[in-house]
Order: sequence, then structure tokens, then C-alpha cells
Amino acid sequence: MAVDVLVIGGGNAALCAALMAREAGASVLLLEAAPREWRGGNSAHTRNLRCMHDAPQDVLTEAYPEEEFWQDLLKVTGGQTNEALARLTIRASSDCRDWMRRHGVHFQPSLSGTLHLSRTNAFFMGGGKALVNAYYRSAEKLGVQIRYDAPVDRLELEDGRFVAAFVGNERIVAASCVLAAGGFESNREWLREAWGQNGRGEWPSDNFAIRGTVFNQGVLLKHLLEAGADSIGDPTQAHMVAIDARAPL
Repeated sequence: MAVDVLVIGGGNAALCAALMAREAGASVLLLEAAPREWRGGNSAHTRNLRCMHDAPQDVLTEAYPEEEFWQDLLKVTGGQTNEALARLTIRASSDCRDWMRRHGVHFQPSLSGTLHLSRTNAFFMGGGKALVNAYYRSAEKLGVQIRYDAPVDRLELEDGRFVAAFVGNERIVAASCVLAAGGFESNREWLREAWGQNGRGEWPSDNFAIRGTVFNQGVLLKHLLEAGADSIGDPTQAHMVAIDARAPL
């Protein structure tokens, strides 16, 4: 099988890539490792989008200018971030919601509570599940081919460039490939490798309650690293949220 653009992954990044490629006239195939009912990766568990804006915008109050956003990002990353890419993302956040709305995403004001986020964050009506469902509906209408239960086992590379992907024994050729298959946060063995042992010989990562997708095993990430791809970031960094330990996984 051959297509113009092959998108590997089924979350927000993958869906946005698939939609934009299709809007540009390319034939697109999206491969989601999860079954349909579990589609969307960890994007299905998100709830909002941080947006730069110089004046109030519908569900956003006051102003949240570029420099303040940048300084906030510097704080949470400890200064370890790419300024050019970060500022590109920050600026794009100011007008991306119009594109999102065209694909069926709805926003709502921040709910009142202990966190006052109405100035910085636009919340998805229905949460992350509604976000990815809207994108999937739009992708289907536009003619994006979507396959579920389709984990990619390996890639065929030639001189460092993508040639084909394999789902089982099926070889899929594409002119371009977008790899958006997530990290390794569901891979217990890799988490152990990244976090190591403490002084008592215990594995701290064994205590992590993984409440997100179970399909982010890092298979293709490891494949690319072993093929010589550059790595970036710190594998011990994570987005951890305090949740009642009695809550179901």
C-alpha cells in the first residue's frame, strides 16, 4: 500500500498533522495502535489549551502576552527549552483555536475553583475525549483513512530517511511520514531504566500509577534512537498529578 502521508499515532499531534495534510490535498493514512474505543492516546485525558492573547478573547479573560507565557515556560523547564521553537508555539497558540473550531472543537470558560485559569487557559467542552472525537469525525469527513488496532512494529529506513512502515507483515510505503506515537510512559521496563534504583535497591518508578493510555510503549521511539536519531530532553522528566490513590486505574 502507498499513500502521500502516513501518520503513525492517534492523539492530538497525529490528528492535527493528518487533518492539515489532507487539507493540503495529500492522501493520508493514520495508524492508531489502540482499538477505536481507546483511541486518542493521552490527548483523551487532557482538558485545556494554554493560549497567548493580548486582549480578552471569548472564553479567555484579560491578557496573557507572549513574554509572560515565555517566562512561565522558562520557570517550569528550568531554562532547558528551545527558545525559537517555544516562541513559535506560543505565537501560534494565539490563533489556532479558529482552526480547531472549524474541525468541531468547542470551548468553555474555566470553571470556578481553587485554580484561576480563565486568563491563561481555554477549556475544551467535554474535555480531551470530545477534542479527539471531534478531530476523528472531521478526519473521516475529509477522507483521511483511519485504521485502529494497527501498531507499527518497525520502520524501513534508507540513509536515514523513511521508506516504509510495517504493521505485522504489511508494508506501507509513503512519501512522507509523521511519527506521533507518544513516549514510553506506559513501558514499565523502560521507566525502570530511566529512573533507576534508590539507595535501598527499590525501583521508584514501580510506584507510578499510570492512569493514561497503556499503548505508549515507546516501540518506535526506541527503534529510531537505535537507528541513530538524535534524542532531546530528559527521560526522567514527567507530568505527574496528585490523584486520590483510591481512584481506579
